Amino acid sequence: MKIFSKRNITIYTLLVFIATMIIFEIGFCNVQVIHQVFNSQEIEYNFSPCRIVVYLIFIILYCIFKNKFLETSEETLKNKTKRIITYIVMAISVISCIYILIFVKRNGIDYVRYGSVRIIISLLTTLFVIYVSKDISKNVIIAGCTFGIVFTFTTDYNHAIDEKKHFMSALNVSFLNFDYVEKPITDTEIAKIPHITKYINIDEFLENNYTPSVTDEVNMEDTPSTPANYNPLVYVLPGFGIAIARILNGSIIDMYILGRIMNLALYTALVYIATKLLPFKKNIFFIIAFMPYMLLLASSYSADGVCLGTIYIFIAYCLKLYKENEKISLKQFIILAILFGIMLIGKGVGYLPVAILVFILPLIKTIKENKKYWPAMIACGIIFIILGTFFVIYMKNKNLSTEGDNRGSAGINSVEQFKEILTNPILDLQVASNHILDTLVSFNWLKALQPEVFFTSYSENAIFVMLFVIFYISLTEDDYNFKIKDKIILILSFLLPYGMTSAILYLSFTPVGYLHILGYQARYIFPILPLLLACISTNKIKCQKSENKNMKIALISGLFLVIGLLQLTTIN
Repeated sequence: MKIFSKRNITIYTLLVFIATMIIFEIGFCNVQVIHQVFNSQEIEYNFSPCRIVVYLIFIILYCIFKNKFLETSEETLKNKTKRIITYIVMAISVISCIYILIFVKRNGIDYVRYGSVRIIISLLTTLFVIYVSKDISKNVIIAGCTFGIVFTFTTDYNHAIDEKKHFMSALNVSFLNFDYVEKPITDTEIAKIPHITKYINIDEFLENNYTPSVTDEVNMEDTPSTPANYNPLVYVLPGFGIAIARILNGSIIDMYILGRIMNLALYTALVYIATKLLPFKKNIFFIIAFMPYMLLLASSYSADGVCLGTIYIFIAYCLKLYKENEKISLKQFIILAILFGIMLIGKGVGYLPVAILVFILPLIKTIKENKKYWPAMIACGIIFIILGTFFVIYMKNKNLSTEGDNRGSAGINSVEQFKEILTNPILDLQVASNHILDTLVSFNWLKALQPEVFFTSYSENAIFVMLFVIFYISLTEDDYNFKIKDKIILILSFLLPYGMTSAILYLSFTPVGYLHILGYQARYIFPILPLLLACISTNKIKCQKSENKNMKIALISGLFLVIGLLQLTTIN
């Protein structure tokens, strides 16, 4: 009898689903029940119709799509190495669960939620290992549905990367208030969730089903609690999740988590589409998209997930046209323009120069051989330039006020800073060189790709190994090696957005004449980093082909995600 038959995998998956849901329902959402049982008190259960519906939806979705994943899972489990790894992970999971139960028993009921989270991580890790395969696109779904889900309820609520601002935008959208920048609303009960609330301190917001306490009396002086100034389209799915949780009579935390799940679902879908479109270098895009910090952001209310996903799709479609077409049709040109427009929805102005990637395409040949399309292309180009100009002016007026970003330090004046840039080229060179030294070639900056604020002080060790692995994967990802001319375009497609996002912060967040750019975070390079990494491989270095390479890289990515989750969920 085959141990890893489709039938057995299905049964095991459903058992893990049910066990995970019970552990989450009791050990995470109803910790007080365990306290009350042990102390012989009257049981007060936090029943949530919202959570019950979500559990059922997960099971139904699995039953609908399971066959597409079971085939590749069963096929890869024929590989002896994969079977051994699966056995080892399952054994470690069992041992971990036993150890955690003993730990909780010895240290008291106060550690129940912590223990429950650790057991859920162990169980879902086994599912990830069982289902991961040679199909990178399917691995995207698997990583999102296992590790991504854990990030949605273990990441700090109102975390340090402006999550409360993004949540307030999504909350406004959930009430169909799209003018939340000028006329925001808030909820007095939801507003009570403190900034950076650990998952072990959320009992107050799980106890009762949500009762709206909506008001338009918003304290605009409390900047971290006001809505983020992004396009409402970014928050449609998270807002929809909040609205559904509200309709289904969920708690405040149910609303918070379901909105996060919807943001994760959007991110997973966007990255899935991108990997489907990509003709090569898929592993580079996968390993960056599923770095722990990136998945954490995508599993919260941050706009970074939408930003990365839409940029990935634009890049993927460009590379697809580059690989498969000797010339570009009008239809493909229009699709490319639409994808670029969608890309601008996230963090538009900063990543505008990614458009230079189109020069990797056979544009001159296309223009010469399609003279009949010239009027349409010129018209589209003019319309695009006009709309782009209005968009940039609008964003400039909206974001780059004379005073700059009010979260910055004193001495910020965007107008004076801009004059300084135009009139002092020596200063510009000093700032640019200092900025490169402060960021791209500084390990102290790069380690913020796994920031200590989320992943504890031990994150420095993890990111060092992770960066080495990413470099090695990029060097050996030689399914296609670009020509020198194309590599120059790819590098410029990385450097120009890097420069643009830096310039915006220099104008809006840095004191006038300062020689260093303040506020430039490592997460800003996530969407464009694959462009740089794709240039590393070369024809001079030949690597042995392996049919299981994609699966091995996914497993390595999974290992880093487990480490990240263990660091994230650590408690004092």
